[in-house]
Amino acid sequence: MKKNRNIPFGYCMVNGKYALNMAEADAVRMIFDKYLKGKSLNEIAAEMSIPYHEAKPVWNKNMVKRVLENHRYIGKDSFPEIIGESIFAAADALRAEKAEAFTRRKTDSKRAEPKPIEIRSYEPNEKIRRLIGEINALLDTQEADREKIRALIFQCAEEKYMVL
Repeated sequence: MKKNRNIPFGYCMVNGKYALNMAEADAVRMIFDKYLKGKSLNEIAAEMSIPYHEAKPVWNKNMVKRVLENHRYIGKDSFPEIIGESIFAAADALRAEKAEAFTRRKTDSKRAEPKPIEIRSYEPNEKIRRLIGEINALLDTQEADREKIRALIFQCAEEKYMVL
């Protein structure tokens, strides 16, 4: 399957060498800036006006994430520098911190023991006995009022299990 984009966003080829695509390079700087200021990947993607590539003009969070993870933007592998190492390191640390917090929340939610359901024994009181008698009498009729029976069953259950 052919890749949609062979050259990283922010770059172009000039005479066989990687060069800056100035509009895209500015967008890369903007992505790092907004991320470090607290914007989410989705928020940044929604604000992007320059297309990631011709086949997909609309950005998504994965495209933004790929930009934030690309070491070439600090001048690696014969690519010109778009952002400084300190900015990349700060964004990388923030990404790691967010990933760790997400993993911790996910793990904590799996570990949380569900609260046990408290089942109380009961002694049927006079009201419950009366409700049960009423329900049984209605069930014995040929044309039982289903809604009234349902209401009495719920009333009996509330009384029996002390549901508030």
